[in-house]
Amino acid sequence: MILKMHVYSSRALAVLIAFTAGSVVFMAFDTTPPYEYDESASFVVPSPANDGDQVTVKWRLKKVNRECPGIAQRVLFDPKTKIILANYDPTPAATSESVRDGYLNRTFALPRALPSGQIAYRADVCYGCNLLQKFIKPLCVPTPNLIFTVR
Repeated sequence: MILKMHVYSSRALAVLIAFTAGSVVFMAFDTTPPYEYDESASFVVPSPANDGDQVTVKWRLKKVNRECPGIAQRVLFDPKTKIILANYDPTPAATSESVRDGYLNRTFALPRALPSGQIAYRADVCYGCNLLQKFIKPLCVPTPNLIFTVR
């Protein structure tokens, strides 16, 4: 009787270890980003903009794979020198509520005293689509750079 219980508990432990290992491996290889962008059809409006204006980044989406919580770190930079001109506070990643007519829209104010000329926008977004990404290593995806004009 004791030997039979030992066999069952060993099998249960083996199943538990296999399930846990399989889950961790699955989560580690889960690298599909929530959104796939069509850079050529994405833009910033208005362009040209004035420093201090509200602008909207309109990302054309090729595909929505899933929705995951995350944090976006947005920057404006000089496209030639790569010098960062504005670094915004982290904000929650966009959700499907921000998608209108196939575009994911993000609106924000340009800083005052922004130099005139070509400006580039990029967001580095880190998602937590599974437990491993939420607590240990997030899935970080940079958006393509979008160039717009400031007068």
